[in-house]
Amino acid sequence: MSYAHSRRANAVSRHAIAIAAVAALAIPSHAASAQLGGLVRKARDKVVENQVEKQVVKRASDPGAPPTFDEVTVELTSERVAQMIKGLTAGRAVLASREPLVSRRDVVGTKSDELSTQNHELIKAYRENYYENERCRNTAMHASAEKRRAVADKEMKEWQAKALSDPAFRDRAVAIGVKMGEAQARGDTAAFMRLAREMGLKPDDPKPDTLAADQACGRPPAKPAVLAQIDSLDGIAKELTGQIRKVEEKSAATEVTESGLTERQFFMARERIEAYLSSVKYKSKPSGFSAPEMEALGARRADLEKVM
Repeated sequence: MSYAHSRRANAVSRHAIAIAAVAALAIPSHAASAQLGGLVRKARDKVVENQVEKQVVKRASDPGAPPTFDEVTVELTSERVAQMIKGLTAGRAVLASREPLVSRRDVVGTKSDELSTQNHELIKAYRENYYENERCRNTAMHASAEKRRAVADKEMKEWQAKALSDPAFRDRAVAIGVKMGEAQARGDTAAFMRLAREMGLKPDDPKPDTLAADQACGRPPAKPAVLAQIDSLDGIAKELTGQIRKVEEKSAATEVTESGLTERQFFMARERIEAYLSSVKYKSKPSGFSAPEMEALGARRADLEKVM
């Protein structure tokens, strides 16, 4: 964040804060609470991982033994294999809309990379000039702000002294401070600043700092048209990536829904089917399956290979 931006974030004058300080003698302080967002933690993968680990331990002691079927590891009967094929087929149908999006993103990304490569020196020079100018401007604005702050501190002390020595002035400041606190609590900046003006106070104005930076460092360099074009292409690529992610999420959800199994059952079943197909592909004997499972999987092997 640039220094200029941080200065603009301070919307009230130091004099107005002084009013609030005096008013604090009469009213309680107000603090806005911030609501923190939390990351959504999914237990699915962990549960499946634990179940797989249990099966691995069991197979280590008896590699050929079928698993212990439970609420997560269900037996892959003919009906369940058919359910899995139905779910995986439906998911693939949804995923078909992903390819055009990927192609568009690749085209956009390639164009962005080409422009960056072709204009490397131009972009490098612009960024070096921009950051050099920004450092200069931040320094100049900080120096200007410090000078204004010194003047403001002096005026604040004079204002506070008057508030302490003049009862009528103090009573008026407290009354206005109460109203300012109420305006701040409801987020009414316009009312807050209007009340400050009633005391003849002005909001903090960073314009002199900006003018000082312009005089000392000049205006920031203009962004090259090609860099604006690259930024636009990158924005399009980001949007396409978001659309791709939504298609993938919809595909995964459709697989589970259409299979008729629970989410945990589906992912465990898919894990086991992948293990079966891998064993068959490399001509090794599948282990960890019951006899009915081997029959059901063998009967639909070709169909499973198409959708996995």
